[in-house]
Amino acid sequence: MAGLILVTLLLLCPVSGALAAEDSRDYIHISSMQVRFSGTDATVDLFYDLDFFGDVYIFALGSRHLKPEFEAFFYDFEEFKVIELGRGHSRFLLKNVSRESENFYLHDEKKLGRQVGSLVAIYPAGPSKDMGSMDSIPNLFYEKQ
Repeated sequence: MAGLILVTLLLLCPVSGALAAEDSRDYIHISSMQVRFSGTDATVDLFYDLDFFGDVYIFALGSRHLKPEFEAFFYDFEEFKVIELGRGHSRFLLKNVSRESENFYLHDEKKLGRQVGSLVAIYPAGPSKDMGSMDSIPNLFYEKQ
């Protein structure tokens, strides 16, 4: 048993070093992002793929080690809460991302920490808007419900 643990740790040392490199961050590719607006808040679903070493690292040590990556991704948002972290999907709550104005909510552009393959905004009334590949959530407005 101790031998298995030692071998696992030896195999993970180079991987953790690679993941710790702040410059690369190439171990995760965010394929799509869905932003579901509700009042001034938004729930975000991220769908992503990990490279082989990232997948092994997260499998061995747990998806909670992705949290710093997502904190950097949502750097432009003031209130960010993790709801669920997984190996291919995570959900977050972004508080106060929009402001109230008469009959609408206004969302000012917020930068993202990296490019996403597809960004979909889902409005409270139900319709959605696919914006393609983006590195920010652009200026949007939606009606009060």
